[in-house]
Amino acid sequence: MNKKLSLFIKTAVFLAILCVCFICMSLLVERKSSFNKNQEFFEEAKKDHIDAFFLGSSHVINGINPLQLFEDYGYTSYNLGGYGSVLLSSYWQMMLALDYCTPKLVVVDSYMLENNIRYIDDPEANVSSDELHLNIDRFPLSRTKYHAINDMFQDRDEKYPYLADFIVYHDRWKELEADDFKRFTKDADVNRMMGAVMEYGIHSQEYTYTDFQAGTLEQETVGTAYLRRIIEECQSRNIQVVVVTLPFLAMYDNQAAAHTATQIAAEYGVPSLNMLEIPGIIDVNTDMEDAGHLNVLGSRKVTSCLGDFIAQNCPLPDHREDSGYEKWNNYIGDYNAELASMCEGNDDLYTQLMMLQLNNSNKTFTISVRGDTAVYSDPSLVRQLHSLGATEMLDQAVSSNCSYMMISDHGVITEFVGDSENEFSVETSDGVFLYSPASAIYRILYVNGDTENNYLYSDDHAYADVQLLFFSGGVCTSHQYYTCDHFTYDYDQR
Repeated sequence: MNKKLSLFIKTAVFLAILCVCFICMSLLVERKSSFNKNQEFFEEAKKDHIDAFFLGSSHVINGINPLQLFEDYGYTSYNLGGYGSVLLSSYWQMMLALDYCTPKLVVVDSYMLENNIRYIDDPEANVSSDELHLNIDRFPLSRTKYHAINDMFQDRDEKYPYLADFIVYHDRWKELEADDFKRFTKDADVNRMMGAVMEYGIHSQEYTYTDFQAGTLEQETVGTAYLRRIIEECQSRNIQVVVVTLPFLAMYDNQAAAHTATQIAAEYGVPSLNMLEIPGIIDVNTDMEDAGHLNVLGSRKVTSCLGDFIAQNCPLPDHREDSGYEKWNNYIGDYNAELASMCEGNDDLYTQLMMLQLNNSNKTFTISVRGDTAVYSDPSLVRQLHSLGATEMLDQAVSSNCSYMMISDHGVITEFVGDSENEFSVETSDGVFLYSPASAIYRILYVNGDTENNYLYSDDHAYADVQLLFFSGGVCTSHQYYTCDHFTYDYDQR
């Protein structure tokens, strides 16, 4: 009997050790993208620090910034949006998250409400397996996850990699890097924006938003069914719901879906916000990475609009002064520091001007456009200059194709147009700037009486179309040159 008991104990210990080794090995070879995006959710959920969930596709990931909501309103939230997520997968993303905490509010975006494909492994669903792994790999296997996979997938073989992702990642040994081992330490890389991902690019197309006067969807879809399930599940748990449609270059079906989402929200008595129909929230030609996704500037505007809507319709607690939320303030500081660091030295001129829009009140800078330049034929660039504070004086420069100069002193704008021998003196917080636009090529900028250094001319960059100079403490800290070639801007810096 003792021998049998001893053998049983040894076997149990061996199996336990084997199981632990297998779990550790699985975590090691697993791609860390899902851990990175969702780890802070688990950390904050344990503390009951999450008052709102955001559900939806990449429109939500790129469009709603939880850190900004905390900084401006004190709201604590997590962005659970998933790349390529349809309402079906958003519903299950919510259900997985509800196993760990119960928020006071769920905000769900209606994008792809018109989708009528029942299973996401349908070839026509156009859902990437990598995108779904990003959403759910970090959530451990549970009864909810088992039901989620069974509901989302039709093909049994397609289910296994999500129930046991070791099937997908077991051969990653040669790809392992130092960061893979940090999963077992406290210094692993995680998403510090509470699930959001900001985009820092800007498209160079010329978009025009068209209101198609669409009605509503003609029939119920898989998307409408799961939007209803999201609302009903939240109401059964006394969780407030807001249905939104974030702005993008929506086509007819998209606009009909947004109207249908508003209609469904009204049926359940929950507030809705269709940003497609609110003029002036964003500029589709400056605030978007591409036709479907907001950039960081667009995200700032949309997040502010959503924050105001929440404050008016379903306000949440303000935790900015509460103890225990120091991490949120630290992450905000890191994020703002990152934005400030990106304000100078961008080789893409569109991105550079976008970052200036986010930081212009904290900077002294000048933008000089030489006369007789192709830049003025670039409507996207001209629009961005207007967004930075350029007035009709820029339009005069465009129409006459002459030199243009903007001096921005922490948001206070001074402009000059044309070529002449006149000298113009401008007092700024960084000293006195003396500007003389002698010709289209040769212009003068002296700072604080230093006539030995003309900041606007050098033989190497005489034909630069745009010059951007930053100043701090009366000293030029960065001098950036951009030369236009069919609206592609070659970059140099001194």
